Amino acid sequence: MTFDAIHRQLKPSIGLFCGKVSRRNVSQRKVMAINFNVRRENMFNFLKLSSKKAQASSDTRLQQARKARATLGDDFFGGWEEQDAALFAKYSAPSAPQQGKIIDYFGIRTSADLHPWASHMAGTVNASPPIPDDQLRAEAIEYFATLDALERAPAGSFTVAEFGASYAPWTCFSAVIAARSGRKDISVTAVEASKYLFSLIDGHLAENGISKDSIHVNLINGAVASEECTLYFPKVANAGENGGRTETHMVDVDYVGRAVDHEEVRGYRIADLLPQGVTDLVHVDIQGMEHIVLSSSMDVLNRQVRCIFIGTHSRKIEGELLELFHNNGWKLVRERPTAFHYVQDRQEITGWTTRDGGQYWVNPRIA
Repeated sequence: MTFDAIHRQLKPSIGLFCGKVSRRNVSQRKVMAINFNVRRENMFNFLKLSSKKAQASSDTRLQQARKARATLGDDFFGGWEEQDAALFAKYSAPSAPQQGKIIDYFGIRTSADLHPWASHMAGTVNASPPIPDDQLRAEAIEYFATLDALERAPAGSFTVAEFGASYAPWTCFSAVIAARSGRKDISVTAVEASKYLFSLIDGHLAENGISKDSIHVNLINGAVASEECTLYFPKVANAGENGGRTETHMVDVDYVGRAVDHEEVRGYRIADLLPQGVTDLVHVDIQGMEHIVLSSSMDVLNRQVRCIFIGTHSRKIEGELLELFHNNGWKLVRERPTAFHYVQDRQEITGWTTRDGGQYWVNPRIA
């Protein structure tokens, strides 16, 4: 309440006191004056109290914001919702620890050798849902996208393609969860450009009980591209070397300023990588090439893909993808922006990114 508002509330009493009461006896005037002063004092006390409460509320919100930022860091806009915890719990699988393995909330086993920076996690089981992330390699939005796509898929089947697969963690996760749900018709495709990382896929699938004898597995050492072509990908010597990007020609320094050697890799169009029929989920993580590649294949995506998760690698690309998929009639279900640090001497803004973003879209054309 403002001073003007107080004045408006007290004005009738002031008028009464200055007008009619002036004709009454002195004792009546004293009583009215006392009443007026009491009301005025109460109003000003109320104003002071309200002001203190407003200040306390402001301080509390500031403190809460500081705590949230300290806790969530660059996951401040995490792309997850509270109800995701219930979905994650539905597919959780309590597990016993294994030497040399990192076991997640869903019971997926990953060799600690695949994450050299996380050797301290070897022999551990993560009993917490991956919100805001799994403390190892991925954020909640990717887990949500995979499980949501599974629940949108037909009851007896699940078809997934992972582009930029590395050792194929999402291919493996999808296959394990689909099999656990009782589905019999399961098809997975993993495409990875690095010869070294590609060589790790079979082992990761095998230690989680996935083989070509149990489901349809299609593994391709190549790169997804806007057209069939020859591309160049940085040579990888160990599992810790992530973030490589395809180039159309040999370069001495990559997009983040690293000196690199390259190896030739075949580029495939999305149309040549997807199986016949509907693919329930496409997972894309191709280090800044996502808009170029996806925009060249919207016709096949519109026609054959139910859901798509896209790892994003710059704010510019995020905007381009939002416009692209929105204009093609897709529905955005989850989104989290990239985190980046401005580096003046890097010409490509993709090289500024410190934490990838993500977008999860659903195609209304495919029920």
